[in-house]
Amino acid sequence: MFHTPIVPFARKRSRPVEAAVPRHDVVKFKEVRLYLVERKMGCSRRNFLTQLARSKGFIVDDNLSDEVTHVVSEDSRASSLWKWLKECAPKNLPGVNVLDISWFTDSMREGRPVAVETKHLIQIPLPTEGSPLTPVATVSR
Repeated sequence: MFHTPIVPFARKRSRPVEAAVPRHDVVKFKEVRLYLVERKMGCSRRNFLTQLARSKGFIVDDNLSDEVTHVVSEDSRASSLWKWLKECAPKNLPGVNVLDISWFTDSMREGRPVAVETKHLIQIPLPTEGSPLTPVATVSR
């Protein structure tokens, strides 16, 4: 017969106390307040990117609020993203930078918020042929 040696079960090591306490990162860029749109990126990726941004000194809000200055989205269609943003209706929406993830990655690479360029913007889509247009008032002759 095979005899297996009796070995006590290995106990899991407990986490150090400081690992369980959330870190308070230093805010370097108080003029920039980010909101990461989770819709396409997913919860775990959003959490990872949030921690990365906070470690670099950015403020990242968990909720879309009137204080947000930069909305960052990944793999979202402009039309559905803008529709969602208008439904949320933050008061400062016209002044918010709605950006592609490329702005975020460029900023993380530089370690500071980079200038917003046209390539970073997710712009409001123009109506296309066949899409419902805003009614135009007609004047009779």
